[in-house]
Amino acid sequence: MHLFLELVTLGATILCFWHAVRTRGAEGGWLFASALFMGFFREGFVVARDYLYGYADLTLMIGRVPVIGAIIWSYCIWLAVVWVERVSGERIGTARLTARACALVAVFLVALACFFEPFLKLVDMARWQTGTWKVLDLPMIATIGYPTMTLLFLWIFGAVARRVPAGPRRGAALAAALAFGSAAHVVVLQALKTRIGW
Repeated sequence: MHLFLELVTLGATILCFWHAVRTRGAEGGWLFASALFMGFFREGFVVARDYLYGYADLTLMIGRVPVIGAIIWSYCIWLAVVWVERVSGERIGTARLTARACALVAVFLVALACFFEPFLKLVDMARWQTGTWKVLDLPMIATIGYPTMTLLFLWIFGAVARRVPAGPRRGAALAAALAFGSAAHVVVLQALKTRIGW
């Protein structure tokens, strides 16, 4: 069952990457590849520090990082971008985020958390730390983690893309900023979770 879900997610991620490049060209490629990098770095940090949650034994791994955990962020971020643009008519990516776009991104990601997390519990794929507060198998901290990670990514990506032209310098700037941002997100989320008992 896990391998099937891993392969389906991998296929959906490849389709989303194709869609990003087809609809936005180079900007879509940069956005999606950056989200993929941030997702991989974030999940690597979660695994290395043993923060927040762990995973069942999965088939597709890069080192100790489950492929599905690394790629699901790019998939979710792209779906949020597409949905918010359709609903609001605002362009998301290199443009500055408006308050309305931020609110819509947050709503979309909380809805995804409400679907994903009980499902992951059902198939015993993701395993949150003992004592994590859940309501109907939804870890409450996920309702903060999903939207804040996505908004942080969109803020970093937009800020770097507006200041650094496409090319190796942008790649290096994005890699540094996203690595720092994703690690900070995990540390702050774990600290918040511990502090408020979630």
